[in-house]
Amino acid sequence: MAKLFIIGNGFDSAHKLKTSYNHFREYLLYNNPEINMDELIIPEEIHDKDGGITYNQTEVLSMLFYLINEAEGDTEEWNSIEASLGYLNFSEAFDWLDDIRDKDGDINYFHTSNRNNEIASNLVIPTKTIQQFFSDWVNTINVDLAKPKKDFQKLVDTQDYFLTFNYTDTLQDVYGIEEDHICHIHGRQFFEIFFGHGNTNDRTEDYMRDYIGAEDGLSEINRQLRKKVEKALENNLYFFKELQGASIEDIYSYGFSFSKVDTIYLKEICNRIDTENITWYFNDYKAKEEHPKFKDVLRECGYRGFFSKFHVADK
Repeated sequence: MAKLFIIGNGFDSAHKLKTSYNHFREYLLYNNPEINMDELIIPEEIHDKDGGITYNQTEVLSMLFYLINEAEGDTEEWNSIEASLGYLNFSEAFDWLDDIRDKDGDINYFHTSNRNNEIASNLVIPTKTIQQFFSDWVNTINVDLAKPKKDFQKLVDTQDYFLTFNYTDTLQDVYGIEEDHICHIHGRQFFEIFFGHGNTNDRTEDYMRDYIGAEDGLSEINRQLRKKVEKALENNLYFFKELQGASIEDIYSYGFSFSKVDTIYLKEICNRIDTENITWYFNDYKAKEEHPKFKDVLRECGYRGFFSKFHVADK
């Protein structure tokens, strides 16, 4: 019999690692102290001698900070940046512009559309650089100072499996878990990672109504920033297939938030494992307020088993 552990960022945080979204924000501010987040700054194209286009990094980050702060509803902290990327509001890039009119004073939709299309198209590359900034930050995270927790060590056995949503190698480096029993579903340090929002709403008609001509560029931004969970699942199907023959008896979730964007993996687990006699153990952190919501998510994903909780002391 084996156990399946589902590991989220709360696991790394419990090991005192600086892996929160706000640590990412602090990293950007520390390395780019000239960021201006008080107004929307649209980065200007810089044409190099080879005909390529680049952008001033401070301008790009200033734009990103302004947009993300607005989506987060907070100018001091980032708590759910990935979800916020699905709700970036570019209205200020267009609202200050007047409609282009013809000689009779009527709106010239052709020229207005072309202008809006150019503005939106020029926002695509600077906006999606948030993913590269995030990847660069992930590669700076150091797990060397993390110490194993005795309670967790007692739980794990060599035959257990680990589905981790973290990019770090905490499981390998701190607990000596074998690589072939770990699935980094969203990638890992120094390799490709999956970072983005889970908003699948098609906003094309809204963009077209508000800023005619901008719909292609703004929709492309939304598409580029969406987390590619289908690709992540396809890349790691081997792991879920292994679970079918692993005689999973218990499932433990530790520091996992049960976000809507991640339910694709929970459904895959419930489709491949007969969960009727399985017990799902939640870490007892914030048990009263969080566990009822977690149970609802799992039931919607097809989980049919029992629930309990476990405790890991902070040492």
